[in-house]
Amino acid sequence: MRISRVAVVSTTLLILPLFTLSSAVADNKSPAPTNQKSVDFKAAFKIAFDQFTKDLKVYEEQRREINRVYKEAIDKALADARSVKTENQTQIQKRQSMNARQNAVIAATVARDSAIEALGSPPVAPTQPAKMSSAPKNKNPQTEKPPAPKK
Repeated sequence: MRISRVAVVSTTLLILPLFTLSSAVADNKSPAPTNQKSVDFKAAFKIAFDQFTKDLKVYEEQRREINRVYKEAIDKALADARSVKTENQTQIQKRQSMNARQNAVIAATVARDSAIEALGSPPVAPTQPAKMSSAPKNKNPQTEKPPAPKK
C-alpha cells in the first residue's frame, strides 16, 4: 500500500507539469499564415525597393550637383573668353584667349568626369521575387481504362 501511494504521488508530480505546460503552450500559439515564405519575400522586396528609391534619389541629386558645377565652370570659361575679346587683339592674343578657354573647358570636363567616377555606379534595382509555382494541374485528367478485349 505504501508503495502504491508513493507511485501515485510521484506519477502525479511527473504528469502534472505536462498538463499545465501543454495548456499554456496551446494558448500562446498563433495561427500560421498560409504563404509565410511568399509574404516574407514580398516584404523583403518592398524594403529593398524603398531603400533603392532613396539611394537613387541621393545619387541623382549628387549627379545633378556635379553637372551644375560643371555647367558653371563652362559658362565662366566662355564669359572670360568673351570679356577678353576686343577688336584690337592681335592674332597671338586671340589664340591665347582661345587656348585659355579650351584649357578651362578641358579642366572642367576632367573634374566632372573624376567626380562622377568617384560617385560610383548608380544603385541597382532589386529583382522582384519569383511567383511561387503551384503543383502542375492536369486540366484533362484521364483515368486509365483497361484495353478492350479483341473479338
